[in-house]
Amino acid sequence: MSVPRWILGIHTTTPVLGLAVLPLEEKLGESRSRSWWLDREMAAQLHPCLKEFLAGQDWSQMAGIAVALGPGSFTGSRLGVSVARLLGQQLRIPVFGYSTLAVLARQVWQEQGSPPQPLTVAVQMDAKRGEQYGGVYRLGPEHWVAEVADQIWEEAAWQKVLRQWPQALVVDAADWVDPAPVLALAELARADFQAGLRPSWQTVLPLYGRQPPIDLRELNRSAPQPG
Repeated sequence: MSVPRWILGIHTTTPVLGLAVLPLEEKLGESRSRSWWLDREMAAQLHPCLKEFLAGQDWSQMAGIAVALGPGSFTGSRLGVSVARLLGQQLRIPVFGYSTLAVLARQVWQEQGSPPQPLTVAVQMDAKRGEQYGGVYRLGPEHWVAEVADQIWEEAAWQKVLRQWPQALVVDAADWVDPAPVLALAELARADFQAGLRPSWQTVLPLYGRQPPIDLRELNRSAPQPG
């Protein structure tokens, strides 16, 4: 029986596809990641890119899958979650899902040098219609917490939130698209895996932010069912 050795990261919620392989421990090898600007070709190119990226990788040693849930592209969010659920079900391994905004907050924390003192990051993403997806996160070396859970805000309401967190570093998701923050995504999953969490693929669903142009029940009907 193979020993679990690495986490697969899948980030598809923006026009940029991000894939990553992250060892559970540094001694097990080096991490690697790659990004592709695919935009409307995401659905057609995800599987070829995944096959190319994982060529030579021992799939039996995959410990878990990390996937960005959204908000972002409806199609991209649905696609990444569907692939992660399928792999998790077939390989019988946990699937870790995280908000796109939480992943970006983790990336910002790392870009700031992974400070030992907690860093507060407010992440915003244009939701159109004069609204923002927004959330406020506090991150440190050992844990992270959503101080303000991400949701859709009217612009005035979001600005009020920011005034309530004057110490927060405010970042706009539009400035962090390429490369995709997929290693940060995988690192969130590694920390949770090492903490003993083993979420089932069945618990992972897209976070659209607002009602998508499909019914969520379509995802459940199309998902692989246990034999």
